[in-house]
Amino acid sequence: MTLAPNEDPYLVPPPTPHSPVVLADRAGDLNTHISGHYRDMVWSLAPLTNNPSAHKSAVHWKNAPQELREELRLVAWTMINGQLRPSFLAERRTALRSRLSAAAMNVTILEWFKLARWLAERGIETLADCDDSTWEFFSKHVLARGYASRDIVRSVLAALTRLWAFDQLSACPVGVRRPPWDSKGIDDYLPAESATGGENATEPLSEQTLGPLLIWAMRVVDDFADDILAAWTQWRNLKAQAKTNTSTPQGATAVRAYFDRLISEDLPLPATVNAGRAGVAITYVAALTGASTRQVQQQNERLGLTEAAVSRPGPCPLDITVKGRLAGELWRDRLDFNETPSLVRHLGTAAFIVCAYLTGMRIGEILGLRSGCCPDPAPDATGLVSRHLIRSHQYKTATDEDGNHHSAGVEREVPWVAITPVVNAIRVLERMVPAGALLFDHNTHDLFNRPDTGSLKSQGLRTRIEDFVTFANAEAASHHRSSEVVPADPHGPIGIGRFRRSLAWHIARRPNGLVALAIQYGHMRTIVTEGYAARGRGGIHELVDIETARAVADTAAKLRDDLDAGSGVSGPAARRAIQSAITAARFEGVTITARTARLLLANEQAVLYDNPQALLLCHYKRERALCHRDGAKDTPSLDRCIPSCGNAIRTDEHATALRRRADTLDDQAAHTPGPLGDRLRATAAKLRNHADTHDKTRITLKDEDIE
Repeated sequence: MTLAPNEDPYLVPPPTPHSPVVLADRAGDLNTHISGHYRDMVWSLAPLTNNPSAHKSAVHWKNAPQELREELRLVAWTMINGQLRPSFLAERRTALRSRLSAAAMNVTILEWFKLARWLAERGIETLADCDDSTWEFFSKHVLARGYASRDIVRSVLAALTRLWAFDQLSACPVGVRRPPWDSKGIDDYLPAESATGGENATEPLSEQTLGPLLIWAMRVVDDFADDILAAWTQWRNLKAQAKTNTSTPQGATAVRAYFDRLISEDLPLPATVNAGRAGVAITYVAALTGASTRQVQQQNERLGLTEAAVSRPGPCPLDITVKGRLAGELWRDRLDFNETPSLVRHLGTAAFIVCAYLTGMRIGEILGLRSGCCPDPAPDATGLVSRHLIRSHQYKTATDEDGNHHSAGVEREVPWVAITPVVNAIRVLERMVPAGALLFDHNTHDLFNRPDTGSLKSQGLRTRIEDFVTFANAEAASHHRSSEVVPADPHGPIGIGRFRRSLAWHIARRPNGLVALAIQYGHMRTIVTEGYAARGRGGIHELVDIETARAVADTAAKLRDDLDAGSGVSGPAARRAIQSAITAARFEGVTITARTARLLLANEQAVLYDNPQALLLCHYKRERALCHRDGAKDTPSLDRCIPSCGNAIRTDEHATALRRRADTLDDQAAHTPGPLGDRLRATAAKLRNHADTHDKTRITLKDEDIE
């Protein structure tokens, strides 16, 4: 039985020119005020999302060919306000969703535009004339774009399938025909399988870049935040005072006396730069004198002070006592009214960098955090206080009960572990925003009051990070700390998407991760692998597995190359290491997925871990491990390596490095008196003994005992 249009809940009635782009039952709460009308040439899709960090996408109809524009508008409006039938989804048994996210809708409509332009170039002026042969030709055109990924082509063809599917759900269909790949199967229309990119292919940040960047971010949060926030409070008070000052005779007298003294004593004038032009700091002077900004401007013009401010510009000091220190000295003699907005901006950026690198969260999760997300843990019955936990919302994989994207996100079942620097960053952010507000609330962090809703956006954060690096390097120069300059990363801009991959890379390839570098500055006392690599971290553990698999594969490959070149190994697990290196698979040019990583790491015979800090390799077997005295675990704790462990191996390179490290300690001991110098010399002797033992016991591929 066929339902009448008014009885079919999936048919969408035709719009009028005044119909909202997003009907009320489809709109979220965050951006309802942005909704436009069907007749508009720009359709904002922002009302469809409640994700605070989501880009506010829009459809620009000027980019659609005029011949097909109205047909596309109708189908697009139907998609925005309708949803695919459950029977349609069940018949295809695919991962298609009945409704897309706002961003995915925008991408889908852009694919429709590409189809429409291709049709218009061939003189086709209605979608109804796109027959099977036309679809076939266009599918070849899609392949000709050079997409290497089957997933990308699949998504393009799925977008075109939606064009037909949603036309069927319009009460006034335009007559789009069913694409052949929907009826025949899609495999014949896809390119050959190839390696994919994505997050796992993103280059991690280099240690040389990330090390000082992290140090400066934590320094700003831990050591400078109180000064910056005090300056911000006074800056806002001065701005508010200047704005509310009215023109009074007392104000006129005060500002005239203020300028007369500066002129008579030939003192610098409080100056500022606005739109690239220097001049008198009108707002600052108004707040100091009690005059209105108009009265200050009148005196400025009467006395011709703009040129004087350019020739002898002076500071606009704030009345706060600087307390933050860097290497025992005050980091500033004073803070200035003019620099306060940029310092507040850098403080927010520093807190973001700490959270982005030291939690493993996706960017959307971080930008969705709210004040109160990380409460102080209460002690248990025994008085023991557990670690801080962060309650967050995940957006990328959030779905509703129908399996459709849920733009407001869902609370993560397993919270994130928050180590001390992250807790400090969150506490600073909570001092910056109202209670319950987003930690990176746009209206708080954008001091220029540019209108927007939700949190800061990804593109803006990229620029902020670049500016923070410039700030950090200027501070390093002014404090003569050349070793803490943040160098350019060899793989390009720092961006924001590289932090998660960098965390996984450093956990896998550096015992204690890069966080060990921060320990040297007294910021951190935790075991990274326990804090981050535990199961249930919602995605970061997969990245850690992949990076660990890459690391052990690289270690085995390097050992095999060294052995082939005549190098030797020593230690309790030396023979096992040689066998592992000989039989290990090579992964050059091969994409390691989460599944293949788990399979590789589950094979104890094939896994070699490198510990560059301890100058050891580890061929891990649980029953022989000395790093886990409290019970066996699946992976070693490389921060607890013991040279006498039954899993330890040393190479010729390690022996050379041991002697080099011993020489360094002896040099230090020569300038260190008393017991400390004696301990340094004793440690150097122990390292040389390890190197000598290696030389005496090393074995190579040519030894008779090695098959």
